[in-house]
Amino acid sequence: MALTGEVGELVEHFQWLSAEQSAALDPATRREVALEMADVLLYLVRMADTLGIDLAEVAGAKLAINAERYPVERARGTSKKYDRL
Repeated sequence: MALTGEVGELVEHFQWLSAEQSAALDPATRREVALEMADVLLYLVRMADTLGIDLAEVAGAKLAINAERYPVERARGTSKKYDRL
């Protein structure tokens, strides 16, 4: 639950911004965002440690799964889910 709260605090900074505005944060907001990202990371790492999950390992596995589900030639330029490509 704490992780969800921290993610909420992170996305709060971007809620009403365009993609362009989100990429061009002022230095103070960027620092605040960085600290919220650190909170999210720390909670996630702690959760993985508690559950005995190797995040680097599963991240690599997930990238491989996504590469199969979303082949570039079919997925580029679309937001369709893999089962609708």
